[in-house]
Amino acid sequence: MSMDNYDELTAIPVPTLAFLHETAVEVQCSVRDHARNVKRTLSKSISLDTGASTPSVEVIGIISTAYSPSGNLKATLRETDDKKRFVEIWNNDIIVACKDVTDEHGIFYADDFFSSLCFSPSEKSILYVAEKKKPTEKNSVEKFRYTQRIWRRPCGKIQPSALSAIFGPTDDNKIFATGYETAPGERLLGIKACYNHPMGIWELDIERRGPEWPTVRVRKLTPPHLSCRSPRIITSNGKTTLLWISESTGGAHASTASLHSLDIALRGEFPGLYLGPTLHRNPHVHFGKDDYIVVQTCWGSRGTIVPISLHNGAITELTPVGDKILLSWTDILAVAGNKVVCSRSSFTGPSELVLGEFDGAGSVSWKVIHKPVVSERLQTCLDSLTVKVVPIPERFPTETILVQHRSALREQKILPCITIPHGGPHGAETIALSASTVCLALEGYTISLPNYTGSTGFGEKHVRALIGQCGTLDVGDCIESVRYLVKTGVAVEGPGKLFLSGGSHGGFLLGHLIGQYPNVFTAAVLRNPVISAGEVSTSDIQDWYFAEFGLDYPLPSLPLGYTGLSSATTKASPSPPQIITPEVYSKLFHASPIAHVQTVTAAVLLLIGDSDQRVAPTQGIGYYHALKALKADCSDDVEMLVFGGEGHPLDGLEASKVVWLRTAEWFKYRAIY
Repeated sequence: MSMDNYDELTAIPVPTLAFLHETAVEVQCSVRDHARNVKRTLSKSISLDTGASTPSVEVIGIISTAYSPSGNLKATLRETDDKKRFVEIWNNDIIVACKDVTDEHGIFYADDFFSSLCFSPSEKSILYVAEKKKPTEKNSVEKFRYTQRIWRRPCGKIQPSALSAIFGPTDDNKIFATGYETAPGERLLGIKACYNHPMGIWELDIERRGPEWPTVRVRKLTPPHLSCRSPRIITSNGKTTLLWISESTGGAHASTASLHSLDIALRGEFPGLYLGPTLHRNPHVHFGKDDYIVVQTCWGSRGTIVPISLHNGAITELTPVGDKILLSWTDILAVAGNKVVCSRSSFTGPSELVLGEFDGAGSVSWKVIHKPVVSERLQTCLDSLTVKVVPIPERFPTETILVQHRSALREQKILPCITIPHGGPHGAETIALSASTVCLALEGYTISLPNYTGSTGFGEKHVRALIGQCGTLDVGDCIESVRYLVKTGVAVEGPGKLFLSGGSHGGFLLGHLIGQYPNVFTAAVLRNPVISAGEVSTSDIQDWYFAEFGLDYPLPSLPLGYTGLSSATTKASPSPPQIITPEVYSKLFHASPIAHVQTVTAAVLLLIGDSDQRVAPTQGIGYYHALKALKADCSDDVEMLVFGGEGHPLDGLEASKVVWLRTAEWFKYRAIY
């Protein structure tokens, strides 16, 4: 099997960060270097007028970068090969300050959710987040004290508290931050892709006392029934506004977001805001007579960019769908004045950089300022595919993204079809490029990516409808999408014709589909699947196993105005621990794929990360042994790969490549054309 398509497509640079300057945009891209088996970061400068770019330069050792409000200074967090850490301040190409902080704290936090690198208004201070220094003294009790890790990859973050922090608009001594709280029993719930856990916006007042550590007074600004994050400050026309985003505490892990301006939440007629962990560092644009923030959100099966009026909350969609191909807008990379730099892609086109400029009337013009270079061979392969979004009758608003081969359509040839449900379940598939999925299609398959009930981008009612219906409503949507493709001649039933692939909740759905419909699917590949929802002891999101199946899991949060003083009487009331009783386990067992294991006939490949803290690896391992026992006469139809040190996403460079390769082989040996 040729790996050329996979190697080339996954090695295309993906924009991750941009800084707008007066005449150019500075762009950083992430690149997978398969030859060295590493991920690299490249930087280049692109002219806004001509589109000409400087040669890419590898960024080595730089964890995070931020410019000062004036644009004259640049802060850099750097880690060297020998694990020393430095904070640097640059003025153009001259370093004006450098501090070795290796002995002060642990690793820098630089991902979307935790990162807080920014300058103060006076540009005399910077703010960033780092891991607390671990005790190293011999025989130290603290060295062995139990601490929970919030996320194992790419590093084990331990009990973060202040996230996504920013300085106040005019005061170096005031900070606004996202405060992360624990669940009952001091359990630390996972943050990644889970925006319903106890979080709030906090105000921190700093009292500096010479060289000593300052005194910090804290106050919570948001109510306990909302999970709030990502504070941002907008100043315009003499008015300063604190903004943040929120979702309801508890229930669905990702649902329709609300944008708050102090005590004002904006609501619109469109499907709702479905936002990532943070707003852009500076989301403010001004055009006409109004001020807006721009956000990237999911609208159906497509990512888009919308401006939100700070005057009346009005929302409009800015991004064209595309004349010949469906485009999905994936990221806002830079915002300054009336300009915004975004990235967009399609299933047949890698990420390109687009500059948007607003005029006084509120219209926006888009210009592609950079497109990645791909080989003629790969471009021919990409052009051989066509993509469309197909509504599923009687299941509104369920729809599936369908990837097909143009030649098969011309020849009226029905190719084997792979259905790939997304995880979450409160996530969504979009028409943005997925290199691994495209490469799988290029191996000779039709691909179906259903957005079932519970998917984001289709309205809050659609998200909430799945609560208490996991294993029934979502499974029903997926099997109906398959049946509809068969009915319309896109796919056909029979040995070697219908396949499944999915991870996490997608793996949960696969377990149900091959168990409840054993004669439909030939083979399935399950990545870190939820197999037995009653096994929650090692999960960092135990509330998921309760809430998604309609069971109560209170998530108390500290009240509005709480100051953190030990004498305060307004602290959140304690809640009884949530325990898997025999009654609860029985309900979760019967809602899980393990309840249908004895009827499975499909060939099953399990892909397990042994450091997964979201879904216990024992779930997939137990499923493997159960299938091995049941399929003793055809043991080649059950296989499991275990990836040491890999967590839930299985996104390590080597792991992700082996996952794709073995998945393609698993289907190839069983496909019939």
